[in-house]
Amino acid sequence: MKKRLLFAIISVVLLCTMIFFMACDGESETFNENQDLNHDDLGVAPNETAQQGIDKPDASKLNVESKELSEDAAVKEAATYLFNLANDNLAKVAYYADYAYGSGVATVTNLSMSGSMQVREVRIKDGAAMYMVTLGRVMNGYKTETPDKNDATILGMCRTLLDYGNRKYTPDGQTFYVQSGKSKALLENSVDNFYTENPYIDWNKCSKVESMSVSDFMKKDYYNKSYVETTNGDITAQNIVNASFTHNENGYYEIEITVDVTSDALKLATESTRESASSKDIVFRYQTIKCQIWDCGLFRQYETFDSWGGSLLNLLKGYSENEWHKIFTYNKENAPLYQIPSDTGWAK
Repeated sequence: MKKRLLFAIISVVLLCTMIFFMACDGESETFNENQDLNHDDLGVAPNETAQQGIDKPDASKLNVESKELSEDAAVKEAATYLFNLANDNLAKVAYYADYAYGSGVATVTNLSMSGSMQVREVRIKDGAAMYMVTLGRVMNGYKTETPDKNDATILGMCRTLLDYGNRKYTPDGQTFYVQSGKSKALLENSVDNFYTENPYIDWNKCSKVESMSVSDFMKKDYYNKSYVETTNGDITAQNIVNASFTHNENGYYEIEITVDVTSDALKLATESTRESASSKDIVFRYQTIKCQIWDCGLFRQYETFDSWGGSLLNLLKGYSENEWHKIFTYNKENAPLYQIPSDTGWAK
């Protein structure tokens, strides 16, 4: 839940770069933006077995349609009802896995410098057990006015301090094990096809495994109701500006929600951002949620588009633009790549 805060972290890096003139080598790199999602039943409707134990939507609450964003109370109620139902079902479904990819660009306006990062993540829930592995890679570092010209010092410094990989595991939903590493733990492989069999992180170069209770884990990562939820936001009809809600002929609903960032909807996300940035005035500038939810009440796809801005250490001012895409599978027997690794001996 607690994602890399591009504006805050890259701002620190850029400031250090300006002060210490550390010469680090770095070469630009690109991810394949056309993600290969055609495997392991990603985005395929959950079968009857997969649907056992979840709460099915109340059809009487979904009798609305708005192809455009609307402030109509009924549309907002339907969208937030189904969205929260799908989130709650993630904790109730016996098995699910998702593959996520995200990107962000941070700009420090009073230094005219920018940087970009991309993230890949796999999460697997199987009964009470959960496993997640994440990889973040700085892609570019440049002067804002010349985005096509990477600055080797900025890029190299950013990667040294910001590249990261981590894995999190619980066998029972009660005790969690967390291990993380930075740039030196990342291997020089392409990460276009980043799945559970992960050759891109050298775990021997990562920190020692940290053990914690579920309450400490949720507090540390700013979860709200559940450690498998897609968002820690308080997404209610009263906390959003508008919404759209339509049914797709392929058997799922399509929802778009514009969050009211002046409400308490993003309170936990804001607290997380400010804590990571050592800042008291960073705020969300906007957040849009788009998702597809199967007729049975399970997510097919979840996306967010957001931006935050503010100051850091009363010295730097800037903002970031970010997006996050997550696609799900619930059919365990058709997902060989998305199984909790058999070797969990590291988690102790």
